[in-house]
Amino acid sequence: MKSQHTLVHRACSRAQARHAGIALVGVLWMVAALSLIVAGMVKVTRQDARTVSASKQGVFAEAYGQAAIVQTVQRMQTDPSQYVRYTQFTTQYQGAPIQVAVVPLNGLINLNGAPAGLLSKLFRVAGGLPAPTADALAQQVVTLRDRPDAKGIAVGFDAVEDLLQVPGVDYDLYANIARLLVVGRRTVARVNALAATPEVLVVLAGGDAAVANQIVQARQVAGSAPDTTRLDASFVDNSSGSRYRLIASLSLDAGRRWYVSRDIDLNRNAPDGQPWRIFGADRRVASTP
Repeated sequence: MKSQHTLVHRACSRAQARHAGIALVGVLWMVAALSLIVAGMVKVTRQDARTVSASKQGVFAEAYGQAAIVQTVQRMQTDPSQYVRYTQFTTQYQGAPIQVAVVPLNGLINLNGAPAGLLSKLFRVAGGLPAPTADALAQQVVTLRDRPDAKGIAVGFDAVEDLLQVPGVDYDLYANIARLLVVGRRTVARVNALAATPEVLVVLAGGDAAVANQIVQARQVAGSAPDTTRLDASFVDNSSGSRYRLIASLSLDAGRRWYVSRDIDLNRNAPDGQPWRIFGADRRVASTP
């Protein structure tokens, strides 16, 4: 009998051990599940915090950038002749340094008027396409742009974003060239080299950054006449106008730089009574190199 009681006791002990082991496994699973839930909540909280921070910085960047642009436009009205060239300077607003670039729109490539040869240079130099592909795509853009509507008028493009509707233009290509383009009057076919952005100058120079940089450096000297003879003369002129793109950029943290831009016409009053009209706006953020 004693040995039988011993066997029963051992069996019960083993059963209790199994139940204890199962209970322990259950507890461990619960702890692991709770740890995952907590980790997920912490991750979501951090993501939410970053999202809120980015949104807050975007609001500040928009306000600061727009303030710097308004200050610049007010100065431009006093003496527009100082801004017929591409101009870049640093100003201050609320103690924050803000870099402002004033770009006459004739210093950009007009999507509605540029000839196929200039568009091909754009696709090849700024877009990175092989020459045959760039030539074919440029011709396709011109064909779509110049096709007549019911009244026999070329349909053209209403916005630079319309370029994405052209077969062969993907987002990567668009992202590389969009800031070099403007949608303007179809009669504007060439680019004013003195007003051109550095990136557009590289296109006009056929990809020769050294030539573009020489012009950038020379035109910073007031009254100078930079040598533009190494640019393709068929795509360059000295036209002027009253339309500008103002780009304000500032850093609000160590990792990103915000860009706020406005397209304005100095010769047209806005509905709100301002002595200039804003007809385009954009804001973007980029990682600081």
